[in-house]
Amino acid sequence: MTRNLLDWPLIGPLLRRHALLEGLRAAVLLLFLSAIAFGFIYPKAEENPYTTALFWSLFWPFFLITTMVTLGPVFCMICPHSFIGRWLNRSGPQKLMPNWLRNRWWGLGLLVVSYWVPLYLWPGLLKNPLVTASYFLALTLLAWFMFYRYRNMDYCRYLCPIGSVTKAFSKVGFARLETDQSRCTSCRSFDCVKACQWKLRPYLFEQKNDMQDCTTCMDCAQACSAVRWDLVPPMTQLSHSGKLDRRMTVWVFLTLLIVITMTMRLHHALGHSALKEQLPWVQMGHWLAAHLPDFGGLDWVGFSALVTATAGTLALVFGGFWLAARFARVPFWQMFDHAGLALGPLMLIGALSHVGAFFFLHYAPDLQNAFYWLVGLPQTAEPWASFRHDPWLRAFNLFNVLAAIAALWVLVRQLKQLGLTGLRLTGATLLAGLVIWGYLALFALTLYARSLGHGGH
Repeated sequence: MTRNLLDWPLIGPLLRRHALLEGLRAAVLLLFLSAIAFGFIYPKAEENPYTTALFWSLFWPFFLITTMVTLGPVFCMICPHSFIGRWLNRSGPQKLMPNWLRNRWWGLGLLVVSYWVPLYLWPGLLKNPLVTASYFLALTLLAWFMFYRYRNMDYCRYLCPIGSVTKAFSKVGFARLETDQSRCTSCRSFDCVKACQWKLRPYLFEQKNDMQDCTTCMDCAQACSAVRWDLVPPMTQLSHSGKLDRRMTVWVFLTLLIVITMTMRLHHALGHSALKEQLPWVQMGHWLAAHLPDFGGLDWVGFSALVTATAGTLALVFGGFWLAARFARVPFWQMFDHAGLALGPLMLIGALSHVGAFFFLHYAPDLQNAFYWLVGLPQTAEPWASFRHDPWLRAFNLFNVLAAIAALWVLVRQLKQLGLTGLRLTGATLLAGLVIWGYLALFALTLYARSLGHGGH
């Protein structure tokens, strides 16, 4: 079978035919708006399982994580914000976004501050359908206003919370949009460029080993048959030389490694284990809860886990990179830009361990209950599996090991690009990989804690 996904049955006709792809986007938009509407009509969790299931079981993290680690920014292809935003962008005043807004930290910061911080500090807040609906309505109105006002779809580039993540983490996947270079050399029409509302040049993606801000909207593929969506070796855009936006990519990897991988390991995996009361961040959280106000039900243990994960991860990353830079005799920020790319697979592939197990524990039954509620059936779905009775769920732990192996592979490839060989390469790998060894140590501690008895996930 050809490695060009656009030549595959079902996939190719769907993506190359504008009307079919627009129909899929319209269906996703309808699903999205229905979840928001039902959140306001039925604002309590006991009367509405639909809103939270669609947003927190289907959309995030299951669909987003599984597609980013495989096909790249597929969610952007069907995003309800950009579906409407494309039309708003064409009809708007086409203003140039001011320089102070043209910074990818806005989107990443919005994601962390509006979702991940509240998730740990007020864990029950986003389980409320009304709060969830209000959150996504606010994001939707912001997105559509920005699409209308500013040219070139700049909202996706700089302000979208998901866009900041997919641009970086899609480099971990094994699919890349490119073109048939044998046909591009004689091309004078540049149909792929003219079709791109993001003003990108798809014929350069392969040469630069970087899809830039591509959202795989497939406008270029519908305009020119030379456009391909090829299967490539995993992490090609990370391990090979290319003109990456390295610094920002590494910061995205590092930020989400902290707020997702490390904090969830401390707060959820270990924080619900038999070792719970012996953990320093749990003890610190209990002390803070006893001496400080609760600020509307603030979870001080969650706060302590987030602070501990942040401090520990930054120490391992910056400390390891600094030692590696000194040992290899290269500038620190050059080491940061190269070695930091290994953080991507460590976070994203490692997340499959959580996402895979939780599909059977929570996501699938939550979606099943949402369907029952939508069609008016009285049934209630139970979890499809449990750690206590289904030991095969432990197989998802292998993704933690695979994540460490993939991160180490990218790290070595990147250090070789700095010209390191022999003893310098070995020493720099051991030092720059401190966060990988820390990740594996936490994983081993989690397995040990689970062996002491059932304590949660």
